[in-house]
Amino acid sequence: MYSMSKSARSTAALRGSLLVLSMVVAAACSDRDAKRAAADSALVKDLALANQQTPVPTFQDTTVAPAPAPASRAKEEPPAPVRTKAAPKRTPRPVQQPVSHAPPPQPVEQPVPAPVIQAPAPAPAPVPAQIGAGSGGTLTSGSKVCTSTNLPGDKLVATLNEAITGTNGAVIPAGSAVVLEVASVNAENAQITFRVRSVIVNDKTYNVVADVTPQAPLEKSKAASQDNGKTKVIGGAIAGAILGQMIGHNTKGTIIGAAAGAAAGAAANKAGEKYEGCLPAGAPLKLTLTAPLVLS
Repeated sequence: MYSMSKSARSTAALRGSLLVLSMVVAAACSDRDAKRAAADSALVKDLALANQQTPVPTFQDTTVAPAPAPASRAKEEPPAPVRTKAAPKRTPRPVQQPVSHAPPPQPVEQPVPAPVIQAPAPAPAPVPAQIGAGSGGTLTSGSKVCTSTNLPGDKLVATLNEAITGTNGAVIPAGSAVVLEVASVNAENAQITFRVRSVIVNDKTYNVVADVTPQAPLEKSKAASQDNGKTKVIGGAIAGAILGQMIGHNTKGTIIGAAAGAAAGAAANKAGEKYEGCLPAGAPLKLTLTAPLVLS
């Protein structure tokens, strides 16, 4: 009785261990279906091992140590490796694009920018050769000019006595010809004014704006007439003779009248005499520029 009850207890303990093992196996198998077959195989193996180690009940008075629980043995042995078959990798099929019958787009040609050509820097303007206003020199008249024979607009040529220099190599050399023009004539006061028309430098003519004045007064002389006053004297004598004849009715009266008439005619001739002013040839003149003269 005592031995049988002890064997029953061992059997109950074995069953409890088997129950616990079954619960562990069931929990492990819930993860994947693929592990179920391997877990069942391990369970069968453990059950077979537990049945082989079940002690045979003996009828001895001595106390028999209880057999070790199969559950501990099952814990000591690692579970058999479960080999799972990996699912083959599925290669994604390329998505077929809808076929378009439209012509392929033509590449848009980008406009090529024109090369930027930088204009060369403008060359500095050359500084002209010129003679400034206020410069001047002396001239020598080349011909005689008189108030009685010349009129405004008449031309004469004078010669530059010394060179006139300016900036950047500008020069009017000595001996250059200067063309003058009679601007006005005053016969009563014997005055003549001139203006400068041009200057000739190295065979090139330049218009000049300048003043020119005689350096000496004009020479005054008696203006010659065609009869030199004889007509007035003779006319006066005839008139005086006629008047004396009418007064005295004799030769003496006629002579006195003629003499008086001649004297009156001479006085009238003296009062009517005219003088002229002349600028002789070779007379000096002063030239002064009133505006710059540019020489090219």
